[in-house]
Amino acid sequence: MFLIELDPSQSKLLSALTLTVLKHLGEATLVVDEENALCPEWRMARIGDVALLQKPADDRLPKRIDCYQVDERSASGAAFRLDPAPLVYSLQWKHNAHPPDFELVLVQAEPQDWVNTANLTLLGELRRRAPHAIDWAGLTAAGIVQMLDDFEAAEEAPVRRH
Repeated sequence: MFLIELDPSQSKLLSALTLTVLKHLGEATLVVDEENALCPEWRMARIGDVALLQKPADDRLPKRIDCYQVDERSASGAAFRLDPAPLVYSLQWKHNAHPPDFELVLVQAEPQDWVNTANLTLLGELRRRAPHAIDWAGLTAAGIVQMLDDFEAAEEAPVRRH
């Protein structure tokens, strides 16, 4: 596991978006762990090839939201396998105070390569599926909505080959 520092504003934005996506888009889900045991208290939000899983505290770790890359899926795409190796980050509760304190644990190296994409992907999904969850006026004034529009346009643009 890498102990990598993000700019504090990037870390706060990624944490806030992760919590907001799970709150507004997360659902109870059927998860079977590596020992073939059911995990009934887990919640998940899936955005393309990214899955956010909220897990209760256990003997080893505190309550947390783990972000994974989806690597294998069924023919229908409904069922998929999460390998612990592509864990990207974990947002962990430090304690259960109100509001709780969180620690963002980055697992993948080189966060500058993926953190902005992760933030824009989560923000875009909230704009599509839960627009009421965000203060868009404040984000428009900060130029973030234009950045999101540009990001989504680039994602949809066809790849040009020479």
